[in-house]
Amino acid sequence: MGAPAKRLERCPLCGTEFDAEGQGCRPSCPLAKGCRVICCPSCTYSFPQETGLAGRLRGFLDRRRAEKDRP
Repeated sequence: MGAPAKRLERCPLCGTEFDAEGQGCRPSCPLAKGCRVICCPSCTYSFPQETGLAGRLRGFLDRRRAEKDRP
């Protein structure tokens, strides 16, 4: 078995696509453990990571958009 596929996130503010692994917002925050808030490495905008049904739906829509954009 290979390494799990990286889950890319897209910043809703600046549009930068990045690997969310290790992009937790503020490690000094007392709620940081288990927190789903991530920070964009480009603009530092904080937003909740989509998980569960919302995350799967977003992934599906992103894949469909990528397939549609292919020549």
